[in-house]
Amino acid sequence: MKYVLSHLSEIKKMIEEESGPALLLDFDGVLSAIAPTPAEAFISEENKKLVKACAERFPVAVITGRKLTEIKEKIGITGLLFVASHGLEWEENGKHHIKPIPKETIEAINLAKEKIRPLMSSYPGMIYEDKSFMFAVHYRIMNKELVDAFIKEITSILEPIVKQHKLRLDHNLMTFELRPEINWDKGDSVLFAKEYFQKKGKRKEKPIPIYIGDSDTDEDAFVALKENGITIRVGKTKKSSAKWYMSDQKEVGVFLKWLLSLQLPPI
Repeated sequence: MKYVLSHLSEIKKMIEEESGPALLLDFDGVLSAIAPTPAEAFISEENKKLVKACAERFPVAVITGRKLTEIKEKIGITGLLFVASHGLEWEENGKHHIKPIPKETIEAINLAKEKIRPLMSSYPGMIYEDKSFMFAVHYRIMNKELVDAFIKEITSILEPIVKQHKLRLDHNLMTFELRPEINWDKGDSVLFAKEYFQKKGKRKEKPIPIYIGDSDTDEDAFVALKENGITIRVGKTKKSSAKWYMSDQKEVGVFLKWLLSLQLPPI
């Protein structure tokens, strides 16, 4: 991985060789700093102004694991493409779309919910986040003495359900997330957004997608855009498929300001 702010000339050349950028952004850890609880995460006024300014210049999408209604409220900006719940729901031209999920998959997730919710009484600091056809469990504010036992217990509950049914369990950034495994993730989401913006563009040339993410679930997007996109991870790690990295979430605003400074034709 290369430090993005030291290779802006390289990225500028890639953008100019295409027809400008299409900006694809995760929310938590990118537009918002990682917060102790999901409810506390917010986009700063500065980042909000930057995203608005970007949307006036080139296509912008927010791609997130949060629910569609929730991310729209958190962002508070109209005219963006919102792809939520890891691509399982999205808003296109004001219309809400949902990927079809098999009945047995939904039943398996509901079973997992029933088994996980009671743990809240045993583990103070556990935060349960219901996302309709998926859910997340956070333990960022849990007493450290409880964490090992919590991880062991929640894993012992969820892993058999995952193996028996077509589900995906992610464990990253002190969060467990269980969702359907239906061959549709953030990788498919960024390709969908890329195609959407190409069709919507007024010019024959196509914008190059720039994806910024910060967690393991964003790796699907980094892989999908490896050959024909600009992939940036917030936080350096040897395990990432992203080509560039930022040191921390604060540098997202620095990068967006630089992007706005470029003399780019409208798309």
